[in-house]
Amino acid sequence: MTLQTATVNVPSFFEKQSDKQIRLVFDSDSYICIHEEPIELQHDSDEENERHQSVSMMAFQEKVAMLLRAKLKSIGIQPPLSPSQYSVNITVATPRPKKDVPLLSVMKAILDGINVEIIDDDRNIYRCDIQYIQKTVYSKAPQYQSHDSLKIGIYDMASSSLTPIVEVGGDFYIVPKQTPIMRDGGDRLIIFNSLRYQELAVPLRQAMKIKPCGHYSVTMIFVGKTYNKDIDNMARTYYPILGELGISDEQVHTLHLEKRRDTTMSSIEIRIDCKTP
Repeated sequence: MTLQTATVNVPSFFEKQSDKQIRLVFDSDSYICIHEEPIELQHDSDEENERHQSVSMMAFQEKVAMLLRAKLKSIGIQPPLSPSQYSVNITVATPRPKKDVPLLSVMKAILDGINVEIIDDDRNIYRCDIQYIQKTVYSKAPQYQSHDSLKIGIYDMASSSLTPIVEVGGDFYIVPKQTPIMRDGGDRLIIFNSLRYQELAVPLRQAMKIKPCGHYSVTMIFVGKTYNKDIDNMARTYYPILGELGISDEQVHTLHLEKRRDTTMSSIEIRIDCKTP
């Protein structure tokens, strides 16, 4: 693997902050390393601004939390789980087109839904995997029943056991994370993020040629002072770079996120693999 390097000048969107020089290391088609302390994408508005969440998304999140809560209590565990480092494994099976269930947005909805109620703090989630499976629905299947299937397993990474602490599954309609409606207030942080990933993508677009593929598997590893950061919010900062390189949500069928604590170095590693059956 031959690596190339580039330095990108990312302008600051905020007053009294200087521009930032960010070093990139990448190959020709599948690997990117961004040398900076991983940044979270913040909430879409300030706390003072009133936000209205999607009712259908909140109902989906409550369904997920209810299933996990009931399963934990049935095996004698009172939620939320004790503080530790957790891994969450999610499988989405649906006949709906892939564009209807973008994996990072589905993951975000689920992790927000289990935060506090199931895992005391979602910053304790150090790994999350989500996979999309195209489901076949036969003509005699009941029309009133949801054809979406969801499976969630939660693992304690401090344990040597390969068995999940809790695992649930069910057939119900899956709702990705929806952008809240804001009554008063803007989306300055969203604009800031779009400027960042567009700037970072410029040398990558010029030097990389991603292999055409129907199903991509994407891995994102966040290294640095990550103990107090949400894994999904870090991913939301850097995931849009894929779109700048020509990879759409529809093509990402597996997404692996991982964060590692390191006080001596910081980076975001992105790997893109072709997994077309």
